[in-house]
Amino acid sequence: MRIRQFAERAALSAAMSLSLLGLGTTTAAADTSAPLPISSYRDMAVDAAHQQVFLSDPFGGSVLVTDYTGQVVKQIGGEAGAWGMALSSDSRTLYVALRDAGAIAAIDTATLQETARYDTGTGAGAYAGPTSLALAGGKIWFGYSTDTWNGALGSLDLSGAQPVVARGQGLDTFRGSPRLAATPQDPDTLVAAESDGNAATLAVYDVSTGQADVRAERVDPGTDGCTSLQDLALTPDGARVVVACASPYYHQAFRTADLADDGRYTTSHYPNAVAIAPDGTIAAGIDGASSPDVYLFTQGDSTAFKTWDFPASSPYTTNTLQPAGLAWAPDGSRVFAVTEDSGSSSLTLQVLDFPQVAATVTVQAPASSPRNQDLTLTGKLQAPVGFGAGTTVDIWRLDDPTAGEGTLIGSATVAADGTFSYTDRPRAKGDVQYTVQYGGDARHTSAYGTVTVDITSD
Repeated sequence: MRIRQFAERAALSAAMSLSLLGLGTTTAAADTSAPLPISSYRDMAVDAAHQQVFLSDPFGGSVLVTDYTGQVVKQIGGEAGAWGMALSSDSRTLYVALRDAGAIAAIDTATLQETARYDTGTGAGAYAGPTSLALAGGKIWFGYSTDTWNGALGSLDLSGAQPVVARGQGLDTFRGSPRLAATPQDPDTLVAAESDGNAATLAVYDVSTGQADVRAERVDPGTDGCTSLQDLALTPDGARVVVACASPYYHQAFRTADLADDGRYTTSHYPNAVAIAPDGTIAAGIDGASSPDVYLFTQGDSTAFKTWDFPASSPYTTNTLQPAGLAWAPDGSRVFAVTEDSGSSSLTLQVLDFPQVAATVTVQAPASSPRNQDLTLTGKLQAPVGFGAGTTVDIWRLDDPTAGEGTLIGSATVAADGTFSYTDRPRAKGDVQYTVQYGGDARHTSAYGTVTVDITSD
């Protein structure tokens, strides 16, 4: 490989990505958008095994299936009041809360056929049936309404010969059917949040015993409260929950251990969606006409490193993100967003491909070093989003910088703080150029750094 060619490509890639970074820079538009043949939306699930996106259509009584570009694969009918959804850990089964049927449906993700339906015993309709699902503690948990004003938790256990439903678990202080969140990396933690009312209740449960045991509870959480909770998501380790409330005008984070405040993510008016990637990157969305619609954050950093804005169909309309309208592809390669145009009331699936950030490589070496003796290069790989364990950089050596070609001499492992080192023993005299190359991945652009060392006599 020619180092010079790599450097040109890396510089171009970095420049393109830098133009999309953070606030105060150019905001990206969706990479792909596709109209959806549904008139209502409540939840989304992404199936990596089959490269499919499932969208619930409660008022149309269906589940819409698209591919990763938004093209319709199938519309599954007969799903009365399809609301919340949860995908099994093996991606084989999609569970759908059927509010208007008082049941949970199981859909085979390969055949896209309903294979089973489980009565939740809650009754059916707006003030009875299940509306939110989460998989935790080996069970399917559902939020439902007990009457016009109150909500509760239930569970569906499919581990035995017969399905077992248990209702009335956890707190009974929810106004309306609560929203649920869980994460497979911490399967014993379940979070429920009140989704109806100005002062939301947030609760964390330990479900390791098969019951919903309260770990922490907080009414009207956050320094500035929470008006009209729209969405919530757990970090992969289950240590924090991030919520989107119509007010305050930022996304709030809380520790699941005690629901203490744990930071904020700066967005804008009317937060309404949040989704967290397996690596912890937070996608936060708002219902805003004059601000970016989607913001990406590194966990713990209050400033977004990338944003997207969805243009309207005309100067007189808006195109806004729907509540709970964000979902990540499990490999973190893209974000899916559901928007509605105010002019036509039509829904669109926006596909935000490859949310990369610019990586940089710095490299240092002595100004001069004797020939045939050890020479140590040190440096650092950096980006707004962290790198996974086992990340490496390649080391190239060019004994004659005017020749334009080099030799790959090895690789170095990048430490958790981004640092690396590599020891070489050069034999040629004169100026020797070292190039450290990072090839990039789904979340980071490629990058390189160079340093020239004067190799002297032995």
